Amino acid sequence: MTPVSMPAAGYRRPERLDPTGLVVSVIGTDGQEAGPFDFSVAPAHGQVRKQLVDAFAAATGPDGRWRSATSMNTAHRTSLAFLRSLEPLGINIATLSDFAPEHWWTWRGDREARNRWPGQVNIMRVLLKEVPEVGALARRALAQRTHKPRKRLYDSYSVAEFEAIRRRAGELARVCEARISANVAALERHREGRLDDGPRVSYGGINLSRGALLDRLVQDGRLRFGRGQHEASMHAATVLGTGDLHPTYALFPTRVEVLSIMAALVCDRGYNLSTLESMVVPDLGSEPGRDEVLVSHLDKPRRGHRRYFTNSFSGAHARTLRTALTITAPARECMENLGHATDRLLIAGSSSGATDHATRWFVTSGFTKGGTVCRWDQLADLRDDDGGLLHLHFGRLRLSEQVINRRSSQNSAAVSEDVYRRPDPLTAHLHQGVILEGQAAAVEHATDTVRLRYAPVQDLGLPAQTADAVRSGSLDTAATACLDFNHSPFTPDGEPCTASFLMCMACPNAVATPAHLPRLILLDEALDNLASVDPARFDARYRQHLDRLQHLLESSTTPAERATARDEATDADLAVIERLLRRDLDA
Repeated sequence: MTPVSMPAAGYRRPERLDPTGLVVSVIGTDGQEAGPFDFSVAPAHGQVRKQLVDAFAAATGPDGRWRSATSMNTAHRTSLAFLRSLEPLGINIATLSDFAPEHWWTWRGDREARNRWPGQVNIMRVLLKEVPEVGALARRALAQRTHKPRKRLYDSYSVAEFEAIRRRAGELARVCEARISANVAALERHREGRLDDGPRVSYGGINLSRGALLDRLVQDGRLRFGRGQHEASMHAATVLGTGDLHPTYALFPTRVEVLSIMAALVCDRGYNLSTLESMVVPDLGSEPGRDEVLVSHLDKPRRGHRRYFTNSFSGAHARTLRTALTITAPARECMENLGHATDRLLIAGSSSGATDHATRWFVTSGFTKGGTVCRWDQLADLRDDDGGLLHLHFGRLRLSEQVINRRSSQNSAAVSEDVYRRPDPLTAHLHQGVILEGQAAAVEHATDTVRLRYAPVQDLGLPAQTADAVRSGSLDTAATACLDFNHSPFTPDGEPCTASFLMCMACPNAVATPAHLPRLILLDEALDNLASVDPARFDARYRQHLDRLQHLLESSTTPAERATARDEATDADLAVIERLLRRDLDA
């Protein structure tokens, strides 16, 4: 365990605001500085800018909501956009105590018209609620949450496209692993003092062996050959096995290669970008001699008190994580040599020396920026189902993982089902068999429960004598006609039926013709009225009857026929229906 020393006497935590009060510095949970976040580039609007700066400092503090550098950067950009948009939107305030609900709805409406995703709106809801000066009415407006759209602008990949991305990401990651592992082995041989009789490389005026050159690389973070040294750089690339890549990548992965690891992890576990970039070196959770199990400690701040959780990796998933560990281990060693030790899992090298990281040589976030995804597309050279170049989209890949693997990832089962899987067309395609079985079961259930037949008398297929009886009305009940009063499914065979006339709609002995339609329409209206008066009593006594009746009407009659029948209904028909529902007609 690394020894920990206490601060010296008189130590004070560094100020988070610069002397102007407009630049915020943040030390993340990993000990690395995030930012600085400069608000001086935005208009002041009296005290508004300063009030937002103070709120941002609170939200990014030790007890604040935003902990990752990605979240902080997004919140900073959104805050600047908010300040710049006030004047164009006609929101003229000098302090946020004057920020009214109508101002919030104006700004929110403008954002939602530009971007259907609610990210910026939710960020400003959080930030403005941190401002003590914001009034009660404005806080009530801020409390109105915005939700993600039910339908995304993209659908999931097809199964073939998803598997192609998974397979290609694994291939590219393994190529990187082979290169870095070979050079790590050469470096270890050099450190052990073993003779290297391979070719030498001219570097800094000295001819260095492969191992010595790698040792220089892991100390400095980059191999710099300078102008006029192209031939030496090409020779170094040949010796170190980097091919078309700069020799610096002998021990460090490129952004594109880290992107391959990220894509593989999304295919395995459905992680989002912020989770991937915050991943740290996992623990070994298995005993020696057994199949490797790696335990990754993850952080999802929006989960509140459940933000910290662990995932175990075994089998093929453990191999993906082990590959990530292998290809980034030299980068962590180098960063420690440079005074910037980290336990970050995903780290890319850089041959240009122009990164945002304090070392200037490494990349620990924002892997998808700067055209990296487009370079991955070109390198992977995959084809979509239509024959075009298949584009890597992490949001789409994460959606596909949940749809294809049929499980939740970093969210509840209900959210996964309602927000991710159910709205996606691929879900219906993958569950086609289940859907067809369900539809068949529904038809069977309807056939079993709605047995009343509706048709003109001549189309019912009845014997002539029975058809005449139905036509004359001599077999009528309250709203239908009964063909066999003594052989009911609801009473012992041979005995007169004593069931409620409402059960006629579930009886195979019952029929209805257009002559019965006026009373059926009146019964439908009466049952609807009962439902509104006492819903609980209605559900217990009448719900199934109304469902059967409405199914019959919608499947067997047209709106025009129902309207005509309603006009033809008489007071006598209404009186019969009222007696039926009062149970005056029950046996």
